Amino acid sequence: MKLAEVKQIISSSKFRNLLFNVLIPAAFFIFAVCFMPIDQVFQFDAYDEGIELIKAALYLKGFAMYTQFWNDQPPLSTVILSFWLSLFGKSILAARLLTLTFSTIFVWSFCQILRLYLGNLAAFIGALLLIISCNFLRLSVSVMFGLPALTLAMLSIYMVSIYKFKDKGKFDYILIIISGILFAISLQIKLFTAFLIPLIIGDLIYHDLKNYPQQVAKFKAIINTCLWNISCLIAFLIISILCNSLSYQQLLDSHVGESVRTAFSQVDSIKLTLSFLLQDFDYLLLAVLAIALIWRTKQWSKIFPITWISTAFIVLLIHRPVWYHHYLLISIPMTWLASYGVVLSLDFFRENIHNITNYIWPISKLKKLPLSGVAAIFVIFSIITIPIKLGIMQWENHKYLEQSKEKIELVNLISAHKKSTNWFFTDCPIYAFYADLLVPPEIAVLSQIRIDSKSITREQFLAVLTKYHPEQVLLCKSPLIRDYLNSYLLEHYRKIYESHLGINYLSKDRG
Repeated sequence: MKLAEVKQIISSSKFRNLLFNVLIPAAFFIFAVCFMPIDQVFQFDAYDEGIELIKAALYLKGFAMYTQFWNDQPPLSTVILSFWLSLFGKSILAARLLTLTFSTIFVWSFCQILRLYLGNLAAFIGALLLIISCNFLRLSVSVMFGLPALTLAMLSIYMVSIYKFKDKGKFDYILIIISGILFAISLQIKLFTAFLIPLIIGDLIYHDLKNYPQQVAKFKAIINTCLWNISCLIAFLIISILCNSLSYQQLLDSHVGESVRTAFSQVDSIKLTLSFLLQDFDYLLLAVLAIALIWRTKQWSKIFPITWISTAFIVLLIHRPVWYHHYLLISIPMTWLASYGVVLSLDFFRENIHNITNYIWPISKLKKLPLSGVAAIFVIFSIITIPIKLGIMQWENHKYLEQSKEKIELVNLISAHKKSTNWFFTDCPIYAFYADLLVPPEIAVLSQIRIDSKSITREQFLAVLTKYHPEQVLLCKSPLIRDYLNSYLLEHYRKIYESHLGINYLSKDRG
């Protein structure tokens, strides 16, 4: 096949559609499965994976959220995961493949949005930047629902983007309604996407006011805003009614209540938020250039990722606690903006590809670089960091694999007493999931927030022990819980295992 024919195939719309709709998502899925040891690592996250898994296991057994077991998250994460496990088996591999499926859809929708805003080449590069960004691969295979919630939010933004960039027609209102429904589903998976609501509405209003005749612009903006809000609200209420989650005491107080704010240090949260800016420092450099260019040229139609990253950063600065997975709220818009920076560098590369070293050496010539040249230097820096980032990921995976060996041995010890165990009391529910044991529903969700804010008391723990008489007790992560229960456990249980992982007890009556 001649070179001209190859170029013609690559430039064809059929190939581009195949590339972005099939090849890139499939390549990401396969790469994640091959690169991340998803069926070998015991747990990628210290707490959340076990909590999500045990909630789904209890829900499959018929226990109700918010009444029979405490739950500080919206219902759909548990409903979706339990349904998935009922189809494909109750295994850690199946659960992680569910998250990876959501992540693949996220990569696809992110690519489609970049295609609309920046073109095909930028979308391709943006997808690569996203995939190797800090913790994206890890969160893509962890049984956690921040990324799935963001997937639905990104699909919602994609519907609005189609409305903005495609020819106007009779399907405009349908796109707005679908966008609102998708965002409602996002909120019912995890509420932390709520800060995007005013940004999406503002983007819609700005577009309508700028792209319609003056006599209809305000009407169009009002109608679209109302349609989006009403469709989102109705879908949200329907899901809440069906899942019995209209009472938000557990959902809201457990995250923004005064006991939570006093339990966690504001200084620590601010430090972690500021560190987010350094985790993909090469992207930050490109993003700053993109922001400068958009601001200087007043391209306000492209401002959405700027408002996203600014709002997310402010929210995280005042919120507590902040966790490492909140970085997605910063890294996604930063990658979006970094893609703008890559596009900015392309003209410079085309014009100076043969004498790029003349700009890098001597250093004095750097002062004469145009903005596109600075972007090109930053792109080169980003390329250099790729093997470093992949190497760090491999090192982390090796660390997780090494930690998994001892944890699997503890699971085997717990499973050895499975036949005589009806109830398993633990503050690390992932062990219960691996051993296929039931945890008393009242203490299934012992999140770090719930423990550190002391929203569950010693009396409540003792009430669970006396009610269920669990044959096994495993305490792993909380010295506070050990202090609460130490005297009771010494009286009614005998210790059969102790290490840095935790302490396992058997009932004296049934051990």
